[in-house]
Amino acid sequence: MKNNLKDQTLLFPSDPGIYKFFNDEEILYIGKAKNLKKRINSYFSGQQTYKTQRLISSANKLEYVTTNNEVDALLLEQNLIKSEKPRFNILLRDDKSYPFIHLDESHAYPRIASKRVLKGHDGLYGPYTSAYATRIAVNQIQKVFQLRTCTDSFFKNRSRPCMEYQIGRCTAPCVGAISETDYKKDVASAKSILKGNFKKLEENMQSEMLIASNREEYEQAGNIRDRLLQLEKINQKQMVFSKGSKTRVIAIETNEKNISAAVIQIESDRFINLQKFLFKNHLQKDNYAAFLEFIPSLMQKYPSVTKVVSAFKVASTDIFGNVEFERPKRGKKLDWVKLTQKNALEGLLKQEQKYQKYAQSLNFLNRNLEIEKEPIVVGFDVSGAAGDIKTVSCVNFNSDGPDKTKYRFFRVPADIAHSDLDSLVFGVKKYLKSIGDVDLLLIDGGKTHMNYVKEHVHEDIECIAVSKGAKRKYGLETLHTRQGSYDFRNSEDISKLFLDIRDEAHRFALKNYRTKKSKDLKQHFLLDLKGVGPKIVQKIYKEFKTLKPLANLEVKEISKTISINEDLAKKIQKAIKGIYN
Repeated sequence: MKNNLKDQTLLFPSDPGIYKFFNDEEILYIGKAKNLKKRINSYFSGQQTYKTQRLISSANKLEYVTTNNEVDALLLEQNLIKSEKPRFNILLRDDKSYPFIHLDESHAYPRIASKRVLKGHDGLYGPYTSAYATRIAVNQIQKVFQLRTCTDSFFKNRSRPCMEYQIGRCTAPCVGAISETDYKKDVASAKSILKGNFKKLEENMQSEMLIASNREEYEQAGNIRDRLLQLEKINQKQMVFSKGSKTRVIAIETNEKNISAAVIQIESDRFINLQKFLFKNHLQKDNYAAFLEFIPSLMQKYPSVTKVVSAFKVASTDIFGNVEFERPKRGKKLDWVKLTQKNALEGLLKQEQKYQKYAQSLNFLNRNLEIEKEPIVVGFDVSGAAGDIKTVSCVNFNSDGPDKTKYRFFRVPADIAHSDLDSLVFGVKKYLKSIGDVDLLLIDGGKTHMNYVKEHVHEDIECIAVSKGAKRKYGLETLHTRQGSYDFRNSEDISKLFLDIRDEAHRFALKNYRTKKSKDLKQHFLLDLKGVGPKIVQKIYKEFKTLKPLANLEVKEISKTISINEDLAKKIQKAIKGIYN
């Protein structure tokens, strides 16, 4: 295999571009190079590291794409990594995962609010990792500058000021209590805060306060003084959010399994934000190699970054782009580097603790249920009440923790929704049919639930259950297996991982049940189908009284009765079968 790959390298040119390692049709790894021939040959010359050996042993094909220059290679590499998601590359989360502060200046009286949106919108400041902190910042800025936070529809329909005005948190632009010019002045001040320009704003406000005082306008001077005091509080808490910060402080820590990154965002020489990332170390890269792969991903995500501060001495040949690298030896920047290193290390330790918890559960399963390999555990929970919609949630855990790509959520058919046990069996069967790769089923329930699932699910898969303890207190639960029952309180060798899976299944069930319930209250589920409108739904109920008969009728008969084409009739029947069959 190695010789076959090496032969393929003979076709590589000496131009800049990107290269790909394949296993059949699966892309394993995408890399960039200033000189493709030199870079690809480096994988086959000299003493190979573990990561190189692992990659070459897994690959059976190489491809390349040439570009005009190094910057184009960098951009192409990152776009391909984002779209193809190779398992040996580092992937950053999308920006839509983070909240922004939004100032909507398209309105005459802009509104300030926290918002989760993609990049490209005007008036965004961020992103930030904590939605809670973003809301706090909006609250603090509103206190100082009294900007409105209400929706546009609420704003348009006011005839008198709302409670926000009464408590001094809004200037009531909705009823003309402040001129547009004065309001825009407050908006400009808020933008200065969001960009970190505290000093200049404070100087301007102090000047305005003195002018008002000299004119004997003491009430206005007092208001400005109060704003200055609030502003100082924000300054001390560093409640600053900026989209265009140009400096990042980065630390990377690795072990055999994971790569942990911590990134501090700097604006106007101030600490603004700290983000953490965790990746799989498939190729067992060291800290510096992981750092080099992480930087291009970060640059594409935040193109305004022009300076990176770290503990690494970066060679000029290692990085593309116009980014300056600094390795501080003293002062505030060194303190920031130490802080990122501490957070990156904490990320590794936290993941290691999770794995220890998993290992403890594996020891228990090995001793009591003879499960020897690292099992994939799926937790199930049922939500809903009698006479209402009922749903089953399924959460998937492995040695790395929860695998959210394999979470599933099913709506229980109406004819079995009256029974929690039948609903549970329905969910288990449907999950095994759609995913299949499961070693252990964990049920939120008691012995009855466990035995019922074993009896009705004809698969050779172990099943355990977790029942609630006295007064539903955490840690007093009982674990039920085919070998017997174990109290968590009295059995120190039982990992709390089983409780974590149970709790995660319950959280996922409630979240989706509420979403589904809310959606059902707003509109009929058939309206989600393309081509189905209110008139078709009305005609179905007029002709058939209920939906259930449609599950068993011929498609042609449905099409003819309600005067729709057969393709649409087939879609409607499929959706109804999901409830009644």
